[in-house]
This record gives sequence, structure tokens and C-alpha cells, in this order.
Amino acid sequence: MKYILMCGGNYKEFEIPKQLLKINDETLVERTIRLLKENGITDIAISTSNPMFDYINVEKLRHNNEYVHDTDGKGQPVGCWLNAYYPTDEPACYLHGDVYFSEDAIKKIINADFKDTLFLCTCDWSDKRFVKSPKNFKGREPFGYIVKNQKVFRNAINDLLRMTENGEFKDGIKPFSWHLYRYLNGLDLCKNTKKYTEINNIFNEDGDYLVINDVTTDIDSMKDVKTLEEWLCKW
Repeated sequence: MKYILMCGGNYKEFEIPKQLLKINDETLVERTIRLLKENGITDIAISTSNPMFDYINVEKLRHNNEYVHDTDGKGQPVGCWLNAYYPTDEPACYLHGDVYFSEDAIKKIINADFKDTLFLCTCDWSDKRFVKSPKNFKGREPFGYIVKNQKVFRNAINDLLRMTENGEFKDGIKPFSWHLYRYLNGLDLCKNTKKYTEINNIFNEDGDYLVINDVTTDIDSMKDVKTLEEWLCKW
């Protein structure tokens, strides 16, 4: 299986790609590569069209991803996030490049057992993710997908893109990872809501997902970088 680190798109709130932000003097993407290699994974690639990643000594999958985060002034992205999944016929583990993965999370991902696809996510960190025992479970974050059956995976993405082009999602919403999970597992697609807490509310449903509840978290702001480094000192 190929491990693909997703480092495309454009997040204009950062001066550099956020996958190259450093946590304790190590970039997010380099940390993930190191942890994968330490666990015996050698087939690793970065999916990007940005030359800033060229210095990293792994395979580059040149992939034009038009996604631009929140630049239309209405909180909606330009382009569809689902285009971030590099098209391939071979089994692949897609990992978000802007995630700080724990050592235990990488081991769980590598050893995961499933049939066709496995969604990687957290169910209770996000806003309260830096508290060891959060009382208010406000946010849920996707971390990636492991795909054995690319035909099933690609058909799902193409169907969601078609629905988007046909205007089936409310107010021009463009589907993202949680919609993809819902489609693959036969759940309501939540086409008529913008509420993230409704779209990502899947944990009382049957489906193929792996919940990672530890220090593993994505980085959305420079404040997240500082908070995570402070929190890691206490972990």
C-alpha cells in the first residue's frame, strides 16, 4: 500500500503551506514521514503541485488541486476538497499533511483492519482537543482515508462531484470528507444543512471508521501551533 501525504490546496492565512509548519522544530509532514518509516513503511509519497516540498526525499505525485480555503468572503471554499485525493488505481492510505500524528496513531493506522475503505477521524477533540478529559465534545476532525478498493472510493467521489455540479447541496455547499464518509456508508448526505455539527455527527451510526483520541490533531492556525507545543509539554 502506498502512503500518500496530502499537501495540496491553498490556505492563504498562512505564509507557507501549513503542512510545513513546525511543531517542536519538526515540520508536520516530515514528522509523519519519519513515523511511517520508523514503522517499516517505505512506499511514501507527497501529493502536491507546490515546489516548496521538493526538498523532501520522497516520491512526489504532481496533483493540481484547485481548492482554496475561505476566500470568497462567505466562508465557503473555492473548489471542492474531495479533489485532494490523488487519483490512483492502487490501494492507498491518504493522510492529511497538516496533522500532527502521535506515534500510537500511526501504529493504529498501519495495523487497521477493514474491508474497502476506512475513515480516520476523531470524535471529541477539536475545540476541546487540548484538554485531556474534555467535557464538551464540540468538534470532530478528519485525518485521512485508507482505501483498499479504489473503484468504490472513486465512484463515491465522482458521484458527490456530480451532485455538486447539479446544485444538489444547499447554498452551493461543496462536499468534504464527512460527506464522503456518509456516502460510502449509506447515511444521509445532509445536503440541506451547513451545520458542521450535523454533518459530522456519525458516531452513533454503523460504519467503517477509526477514531483516534489522543494528541493527534490538525493545525488550523498559528495559535494551534503554540497551544499544541504547550500541551505536548504536559502530555
